[in-house]
Amino acid sequence: MPELPNSKSCFVCGDHNPAGLGVRFETDGEQVWTSFVPHEKHMGYAGVTHGGVIAAVLDETMGWAPCVVEKRFCVSVEISVSYRKSLPIGLPVTVRGWMTSSTRRIWEAEGDIRDAEGTVFATGRGRFIPMTAEKSAEVMAYLQFGPSTVPRGDLVK
Repeated sequence: MPELPNSKSCFVCGDHNPAGLGVRFETDGEQVWTSFVPHEKHMGYAGVTHGGVIAAVLDETMGWAPCVVEKRFCVSVEISVSYRKSLPIGLPVTVRGWMTSSTRRIWEAEGDIRDAEGTVFATGRGRFIPMTAEKSAEVMAYLQFGPSTVPRGDLVK
């Protein structure tokens, strides 16, 4: 599946942010997902991933979903996270996001974090405001595209 572009400095997907998570997103044009392995620097307490890290990766994943469907960028206005089970440090998980509804003013998405056996560690819901076409073009200007990423023309109208 094609990857989504990333920015250098983003906390979640930035590849030049030493404090960041460094994940890369993939899409099939409807859903967005990433693989993530929490490390000790992501710990809240002994051996458990911090809830803020879980919220950040869910927010970013859910936020990308309406972007790939609607072909325009958006910003979060509200997210909620249900922490179902403590996420152990070192456990590989998949984070998924998908769009659930859209109006002209609000896009909604949901997401989850699961391990290979299907154990759900967290679920999320988010509401997002679409950016204008002009603001979306500004975002495109600082994203990094490569041979395996979605072509620029397929991402924003």
